[in-house]
Amino acid sequence: MLRLIQGLPQKGRLGTIGVAALTSLMFPSVALAQANTLVVEPDRPLAMTIDGNPLQIFLETGSIDRLVIHRDVANRLRLKPALARGRANVRIGPTRVLKGQNRPVALKVGGVGYTARAFWFEGVQGKEGDGNIGPWGLPQERIEVRLNGAGTTLFRFPLLGAVNSQSYTRFEHDGGAVGLNFAVEDQSRLPIASAAAGADIARAYGGVATEDVWEEEILLGVRRPVRLVKLARPLKVGPFSFNEIAVRIRDRLDGTGSGGGIPTTPQPNDDGAEIVVVTGQASQGPTPVRTLSIGRRSLQECSQLSFIKSQSQIELRC
Repeated sequence: MLRLIQGLPQKGRLGTIGVAALTSLMFPSVALAQANTLVVEPDRPLAMTIDGNPLQIFLETGSIDRLVIHRDVANRLRLKPALARGRANVRIGPTRVLKGQNRPVALKVGGVGYTARAFWFEGVQGKEGDGNIGPWGLPQERIEVRLNGAGTTLFRFPLLGAVNSQSYTRFEHDGGAVGLNFAVEDQSRLPIASAAAGADIARAYGGVATEDVWEEEILLGVRRPVRLVKLARPLKVGPFSFNEIAVRIRDRLDGTGSGGGIPTTPQPNDDGAEIVVVTGQASQGPTPVRTLSIGRRSLQECSQLSFIKSQSQIELRC
């Protein structure tokens, strides 16, 4: 999955340490038992202040959970990187995809004040509002996202991840396991699988790759090409049933682009004896990362998505 790493000057070199080592500093003024519940509508900004300045921060449940603000917002607030641990990298597996800076700030959201680090990155396109944050980055014990559907059947998934990564779960399908997230900010028309996860799913569910290719945002403005893959039998995930998925096209850019090949749809002039499936080797790129992201269009029949930290549980009502 994704990780945030901070830079730490050490013996004249720039080393890296996991920000997880700092999580004990996240909530010095807040007891989670008192923080209770934060109710969120995904298209409306949170009522959040940073160092007393009101900003429009949106909840993103499929991205990095740390508070990430746009670079122009950091400039406007005259935020300077911290002297210690002020650098930051976003990595997918071992591969750095973004670099930036961070510093501690005083935050208030839903009437609860706490101290955490704000991050900003180079080359990230500004979205609506001033930034985003994920469930683990908020002080409340329970984060409830109100959706527009009418479904009420309860589905439960184990909540994994941490403030330095993502709010995700582990899901096992017939071809293996994936790190699964429910991304309310993602408006993609199909679930998005990493290259390795897509190859596993295609192998298990009779999938074939088509010529339909487009780009999707992977995180924080980072875009990668994906391909439509049609399945011979549906992939079922909780209340969902998918006959098509989008799969990252294989490349060497990061672990979500590493993985095996997928059979292509035979064309009228193809010689069946010459159709082969090429399987990628680990040596041809970064270690494969297996992920699947389910976005808003798939969640449209659902009424609520909840992240309950004390129970390590995701609840979905569909």
